[in-house]
Amino acid sequence: MRHLFAVTLLTVAVAQAAGSAPAPEESWGKAGISLAQYRQDSVECGLRGYYTDISSTEDAQAFVRASRQLDAVIGGGLATTTTGANATGPAPSDSVDQAVRYAQTQQHIVDNVRPEMRYRNLKQVLLSRTDQCLADRGYAKFRLTEDQRHRMRKLKFGSEQRRAYLYSLGSNPAVLQSQAVQPQP
Repeated sequence: MRHLFAVTLLTVAVAQAAGSAPAPEESWGKAGISLAQYRQDSVECGLRGYYTDISSTEDAQAFVRASRQLDAVIGGGLATTTTGANATGPAPSDSVDQAVRYAQTQQHIVDNVRPEMRYRNLKQVLLSRTDQCLADRGYAKFRLTEDQRHRMRKLKFGSEQRRAYLYSLGSNPAVLQSQAVQPQP
């Protein structure tokens, strides 16, 4: 059940993020790089971020604690409620009250973990690892113009056309220089 809770929380957070995600404002590039190297570095750095161990972060630990709390509520919750002397009759109001308290307790646990904030924090850890990998390989971050973002929105996510367009921007020295994002201290 713990895994179901964690998957549900992350699915909701991902669905919310994906549904409202505009075209990216920033991307990475390296002047004069070949398309093959650009793609290889992209995949390798993406995988480095993807496989980053986040289990010891406070945010991941908060999900674990919440899952354990939910397991405890489930283990001691409705499964132990009685239905009264007449099991085929209507549920006594005590059982209904207990079900309401059970649901409220579950919701309280979920609310306290603040899944949206924790998901954003975990996502930032993974993105930071990817960004660092790209920076270590000599890539620089650049900001897309509104016209470039408009064109990106017309290209299907994951398509070859979208990759080729990003490559054309990210390998162009003039774009990288004029649209450079200054590194944060």
